[in-house]
Amino acid sequence: MKKYFTVFKTSWENELEYRFAFVLSRFRNIVYLLLLYYVWMNLSQMTGRFAMYRAEELTTYVFLAHLLRSIIFGAQSRLAALEINDGTFSTYLVKPITHFWFIFWRELAQKMIYFISAVCELAIFIFFTKANFLWQNNIKFLAFFAVAILGSIFLYFLLTYLVSLLAFWSREAMGPRFLFEWFMEFASGAFFPLDILSKNFLLVFQFLPFAYIIYFPLKIYLGKWDSWQIVMGISMQLVFIVISSLLVMVAWKRGLKRYCGEGI
Repeated sequence: MKKYFTVFKTSWENELEYRFAFVLSRFRNIVYLLLLYYVWMNLSQMTGRFAMYRAEELTTYVFLAHLLRSIIFGAQSRLAALEINDGTFSTYLVKPITHFWFIFWRELAQKMIYFISAVCELAIFIFFTKANFLWQNNIKFLAFFAVAILGSIFLYFLLTYLVSLLAFWSREAMGPRFLFEWFMEFASGAFFPLDILSKNFLLVFQFLPFAYIIYFPLKIYLGKWDSWQIVMGISMQLVFIVISSLLVMVAWKRGLKRYCGEGI
């Protein structure tokens, strides 16, 4: 465990070393936040609600989605594809570490930095805009919310790591990964609650793992689901985590047989 904490610490320092890139990434996310906030506020301005959401619930959804994006989404796992293609991946095979957990802890450091930044950004934004925010005070919902976030972190990482392993079979793995990430952001509910779509679209998304990354935890926080629905949702999260884990193990074992360490 100590070696992975060292990876976490080193990754934290490296992330803060490139300050300009860090500031640009935060600026991009702030633009997302402002855009989504004013879009949904304009849509709910006339009646005080949009679809089945009150204005304050939409505001809360947008703000918390911004917060969850920072701690769930990450970019470090995509480096696995680049390292496989350029041959530097070989160095991990002779180290006393597990590549999966090395990337996970490296990405976790990045997420923690972004999460702290997102909290500060939201505090400042709420203070100056005086936006109405729904504070959930039900311990049951908050506990389920925390469990769902942990499941989302692991599910997201497993899915993105799995896509990165495509580099064992193709040098163009970054293209499919880009499309995958774009679709996952949309289908996860990072931009809007999925249940404002038609029932057919919502039904399709509910049988995909992406809806359990952002949309599911936020529905819990807003108190939109009862205990049975929440338990079923967490069960679906676990199912997708297990399936993704098995696929990662299969892809890893088969990928190693194809890997030849080009570029070394």
